[in-house]
Formats: sequence, structure tokens, C-alpha cells
Amino acid sequence: MLRTFALAAMFALALSSPALAGGWAVTTLDSVPDGFDAGQTYSIGYTIRQHGITPVDLASTGIRITSADSGKQITFEGRKDGAVGHYVARVSFPAAGGWKWEALQDWFGPQPLGQVEVAPAGIAMAPDARPAAAAVSAPRSQAPSALLIAGLLLTLAGVAVLFGGSLATATQAGSRASRSPARAPAR
Repeated sequence: MLRTFALAAMFALALSSPALAGGWAVTTLDSVPDGFDAGQTYSIGYTIRQHGITPVDLASTGIRITSADSGKQITFEGRKDGAVGHYVARVSFPAAGGWKWEALQDWFGPQPLGQVEVAPAGIAMAPDARPAAAAVSAPRSQAPSALLIAGLLLTLAGVAVLFGGSLATATQAGSRASRSPARAPAR
């Protein structure tokens, strides 16, 4: 019985280990301009960190912008630059107006970076009329999903049930042995 419990526990842990490995990352931007003008190209540097801590080397990354007016999307490829996990994308907003942007983090999935207001080409905006860089680049932490947490809790509950069942069986077998009358040795 103990062997069955041990095998069941090992099987449950083996199934849960991919969920425990983690699959989220945080992108932080280097400094960004005080504002953006349509038609200008900006080199946007950023670092991708798995679990918000360890810089990660990815095969495919970039920045995608989406027009708030038309929904048109444009993706700018990120290129490795310097330290592990650091990339640079050359981003150009084709028209004035509101634009959402997000960091593409390969298999981690995209991370929203907020929305920027882009000024028309050739029109200088006063610095206070431009969006603040901190408001533009504040990353949103991506915590583990509820599904991951639920899977982990179910795995732990399954292990507890298996252990409880094995313990109950062992206790019952022990109590039966102590209640049975002693037999005299056969002659």
C-alpha cells in the first residue's frame, strides 16, 4: 500500500512540475522621450526579465503599436543589444493620435505598456502637454494565472487524499491485528 501511495504522489508531482516552472515575464523600458511626433523614428530600449528578476534571452521580441482610432497594428522587431535580455526596437508612429503599445515577449506573450498621445508631424508640443515618460513606460506585473494556482491546489488536495487514504488503511490494519485473539503455536 505504501508503494502505491509513493507512486501516486510521484505521479501527481510530475504532472504539476510544468505548472510550477513559471511562464511570465516583465518588460521594463529604458528612458523614453517626453513625447512622440508622427513620422519620427525612436530607438526604444527595453529589458525582459522572467518573473521580473532574471534577464532572459529570447528568439523573437519587439514592440507592437495599435492605433486607437483605426485599430491598425504595426510591429517593430526588437534586436539584441548589450546585456542578456536587453533589446532595442526602432519605433515610428505613422500618424498623430492615440496609440496603444505593447512589448512582445516571445512565448511569454505580450505585455501592455499603456497608451501614448502622438503629436502631428512638425508641430512642437510644450513639454507639459506631452505624456509623462513614467506614465508611458510603467510595466504591468503579470502574476501567475488563477488556473495555475487552481491546478497547484488540486494537486496538493489529491496528494492529501491519497496520503489520508493510505494512513486510514494502515491504521485499520494495525487495529485489526491488535484485536485478533492470540493463537497458540501449532504442535
